[in-house]
Amino acid sequence: MPASDRSLAFPVTFRPRAVRTWGYIVAGVFALACLVMALTLPFVIHRVLDSFGFVALALFVGWFCHRHASVEVRAEAHHVRVKNAFSSRCFEWPELIGVSFPEGDPWAHVDLADGDTYSVMAFQRADAAHGISMAREFNALIEEHSLTA
Repeated sequence: MPASDRSLAFPVTFRPRAVRTWGYIVAGVFALACLVMALTLPFVIHRVLDSFGFVALALFVGWFCHRHASVEVRAEAHHVRVKNAFSSRCFEWPELIGVSFPEGDPWAHVDLADGDTYSVMAFQRADAAHGISMAREFNALIEEHSLTA
């Protein structure tokens, strides 16, 4: 895609596939298991508290899985927002130098102009070729927009 066509397509959002799929599957199965356990506990004095405990645990695991499944990189005309599981950060295009995907790391890193790096959970090794392809596409956007910004 020519550079001029890419700039017209903003915003561009990158999301992983495997963690989104499996995160919600695990959350659903765990929630169902906790619900079954909460409803089938033998009657004892603590049954109500135990049932609430199972529901609370299911909600916590669901929230945790959702946080991991909702990671993304959103590139817009003037900035990029990287949303990881428990942190989010906005970068101006000139702050970004490129994307690295070190061998053995579970996700990519974006190299910053100040010499630091920032983890990018949206580009995951679990996505195999798709994750690497997204990282390369994002790297091309960085090369194009860091120079023009």
